[in-house]
Amino acid sequence: MKAATLDLGHISPDDVKQIDIVKIFSNKKCLVADDFPEIRGSLKRSLRSYGAEHVDTAADGSEAVKLCSQNKYDIVICDYNLGNDKDGQQVLEEVRFLRVLLMTSLFVLLTGEQSREMVLGALECQPDDYITKPYTEQSLKSRLNRAIIRHEALLHIKHAISEGDYKKALISCNDLISSGSRYAKDCIKMKGQLLFLLRELKEAKHLYESVLDKKPMVWAKLGLGKTLVEMGDYERAEDLMEEVLQEDERYIEAHDMLAEIHTKRNDMLSAQKAMERATYISPKSVTRHRELAELADINHDDEVSLKAHQSAIKWGSNSCHESPQDYFNYVRKAADSTAGDTSGEAKQIIKQANTFLDRARKRYGSTPEIEAQALMVESQLGISQGQTEKAKALMSKATKLYNNVRSPSVNSSLEFARTLYAMDDEEQARAILTSVAATHPNDTKLLRIIDGITGEPISDEGKGFAAKLTKRGISAYDDKDFDAAIDVFKKALATYPKHIGLNLNLVQAIAANDEQNGADHDHERICRRCLRAIGDLKSDHKQFKRFAFIQKQLSKIYPTLLQSV
Repeated sequence: MKAATLDLGHISPDDVKQIDIVKIFSNKKCLVADDFPEIRGSLKRSLRSYGAEHVDTAADGSEAVKLCSQNKYDIVICDYNLGNDKDGQQVLEEVRFLRVLLMTSLFVLLTGEQSREMVLGALECQPDDYITKPYTEQSLKSRLNRAIIRHEALLHIKHAISEGDYKKALISCNDLISSGSRYAKDCIKMKGQLLFLLRELKEAKHLYESVLDKKPMVWAKLGLGKTLVEMGDYERAEDLMEEVLQEDERYIEAHDMLAEIHTKRNDMLSAQKAMERATYISPKSVTRHRELAELADINHDDEVSLKAHQSAIKWGSNSCHESPQDYFNYVRKAADSTAGDTSGEAKQIIKQANTFLDRARKRYGSTPEIEAQALMVESQLGISQGQTEKAKALMSKATKLYNNVRSPSVNSSLEFARTLYAMDDEEQARAILTSVAATHPNDTKLLRIIDGITGEPISDEGKGFAAKLTKRGISAYDDKDFDAAIDVFKKALATYPKHIGLNLNLVQAIAANDEQNGADHDHERICRRCLRAIGDLKSDHKQFKRFAFIQKQLSKIYPTLLQSV
């Protein structure tokens, strides 16, 4: 019997003859990645003894990624620890990210490492198999045999998914399920994902519920939760995720989903807490640290934001998600959070910011655009420390570099606008941001970022949202429900932190509340932030008189506040 004609979907791996497994391996192109030559040689010999005829080797993670980019491998066996280079998780993450190794290829991770961040991070990347050391020749052979037989049985479905033909993949799943395949459970799981991708949400919901009626499978709860979120049933989705975490809080996807649910409800504090927990449990995700930083910025939590940016830099090293923007994000946040602050803690933050700037220049500074961005955030740092002349000189250099870039990136344009805004050149900043918004009219996330930089929203959606919240907050203020007014204006400023009118509204609501109830440390901190965001309004500004009046009110409640702005 030829391997190609074997009905692997219905035969137990234990019943597949070794000669047939040898035939399967003989058609596979393999790669072994390990930093020890002896282990590379041993694994290569093992694969050859299993029937593999083509086996390449890589001595480190970078070489493994390079070889995957140049060759189409069917099987990759990769050690987790690969010296000082990319580790096995980063290799898997990068080859999947670059789409040079699709799900049609088998990726097996070998490791003797047992630390929490390694185990959970590696499993989150979803290798096809995960083999812990030490292992025997026989146990390795048995695990690889089972993995390759299962992989072969589902390969036609994986091919369809990789090609984006989800309907074809769904039909194949149904065929294996109805025929009683030993891999029917795998097919049911894939079917739920395919129904979700095809936007057949009611069918996906029904499938997951039918699985849960028989047995409380975690993957079904996660799939149902994701489907319910998409259908807008946040309450039930939240209950499901809490159930999952009660069983085991290490299910990262449940934390991510809770963060998404809270964000959709505009409960940003709860979203931040969920994301903080996720980054603690599995700290190697660069993108998750960036999301945490964004949430912390919305919640004005400078400490968490700075730590999240720093973690993105740390774990970004050797990662496919590494970016100079992480360094610039930290410096910008440092400038924002230390403005006017002369404490020892603030000095340490500034020192770290300068260290990151030096590192970014060494690592990425070969292009004029990167150097321009570095000069821009350094200028913002100078402004925050009252070094006006130094900031102007840095910005002059940055402007020359920026203007010589033929097609500046969105990140460069946003940074240029932020720096112009910090230097009170709002008119030019708005002109740049308006141009960026015009060229990306359907990028809602980018438009929200743009609206957050300016004193007044640029997008129509932003203008409408700000006006709606302003009306609601003023209504609460007029009813002397100051707590409600403060809450509404805080939510509005989470999206539009530079909006002068909203900042004034929040400060005015706090002043009215604290006149009745006394000074509050958190309120004083919020007022300080708002006044810094407003800056020095010129006497001809339409809000100047109101601004001056509110300052007098605040000085009665917080006598030293204006001195520290």
